[in-house]
Amino acid sequence: MTSRSLRLLSRAVLGAASLAVWTSHASSPMPTTPPMRRALADDDVSALRELLKKGASRNDTDEPSSPHVQSPLMVACEAGSEKAAHFLLDVGADPLLIVPRHDHYWPPPGWNAVCFARYGKLKRVEERLLSAGVSPPGSCLEEADFLRTVQARKASQVAVLARKGRGRISDDVLQYAMVTALAHKDTPLLRAVLTAGVPTQKSLGWDSVLQQWVEGALADNQVSIVDALLDAGVRPPLTPLAEAGLLPQVERTLKLGASPNGMEGGARGPLLSATHHGHTEVVRVLLKAGADANGRRFDNERPLLAAGARLQKDKGNPALVKLLLESGASTDVEHFGSSPLNLAANGCSAEVVSLLLAKMAPQAIAREPGSYLYAQALRGDSSCPEAEAVRVLQALLAGGVRIQGAEEHDMHRDFLREQADRSPAIAKVLAQAGLP
Repeated sequence: MTSRSLRLLSRAVLGAASLAVWTSHASSPMPTTPPMRRALADDDVSALRELLKKGASRNDTDEPSSPHVQSPLMVACEAGSEKAAHFLLDVGADPLLIVPRHDHYWPPPGWNAVCFARYGKLKRVEERLLSAGVSPPGSCLEEADFLRTVQARKASQVAVLARKGRGRISDDVLQYAMVTALAHKDTPLLRAVLTAGVPTQKSLGWDSVLQQWVEGALADNQVSIVDALLDAGVRPPLTPLAEAGLLPQVERTLKLGASPNGMEGGARGPLLSATHHGHTEVVRVLLKAGADANGRRFDNERPLLAAGARLQKDKGNPALVKLLLESGASTDVEHFGSSPLNLAANGCSAEVVSLLLAKMAPQAIAREPGSYLYAQALRGDSSCPEAEAVRVLQALLAGGVRIQGAEEHDMHRDFLREQADRSPAIAKVLAQAGLP
């Protein structure tokens, strides 16, 4: 992959591009690349000469979004376009310009043409610039050597350079190097990069970038990527760890200061994600760390509903519901017409039905649609034997749920009568509940 491809990737990543972006850039310029950038990437001096004749600037690119971030000379040096770099110097391009501050970690703020010449391996251009009195700012030459070696994925050499440059390599360069290692899912390279230190001042969008790459690594079951981050003191996003059920990594991330109610994670926060996937011990740890049992304000669902929805899959295991109720989860929640109680009734779990009804106020129980709840208990899938379904009916009855006649839907009562006709045990409980 060329340095230009890497730079384009870096910008795309900050725009939340998918993992496929890494391999989508060809080594040649894209068709939509502005003419100046295309000529610089192609090392096409003739094209550059024509563009300057037509009024193009020697010191600003023609990139619409950020023409002043890098000068054409910097771009040429970064791309390894030696002829273009010498030509620009010959026609008076300013070699003293530096990359201004910006919201991305590429190009590195503070770099000038000398730094990019080192990065692009243009030794003669670098010597010419130094001879002309252009000084490399800070430790940019060290950073350029480091990044170039990272790009080549030579982990052992990266580790040597990282140790030498520890404390001098900027956050932007460290983040850029980390993205390279994460994109390749290269754990040894990531560990070598982090030998140089941990970024302290994160660029705009860095949290979402890190989350994207961690999610990609976990999708391939590469937990070692997460461990490498944690070992270096980098706090990974908590939600994907909770979703994957990685208990030790969740505990370590919380110790690094992650919020159990963190806003990262899109539609599901850490607790909701862990509950949805049935990771009981992760849920326990998150609740102990202070996670709100009712979920985050902007969650699309509530943890107690997610726990109820898992009951059929978990064969009625009440552990998740118990944990949430003990931590203060409200039973008065609903999502797309589902409540914890009707999910428990349909989930073949008499114990959870009893737990929920014990937490509900009498007025709330009286408002429950009785015939619907009893019907839900009898509509469980084949994994719920009749004896267990009867236990669910009995739990509803004991908890005060009644069939209310006039305000119930006929379709539910008709279904219940059919069930009563086939089973005396069912008929007995339904009669006690008020079925005519």
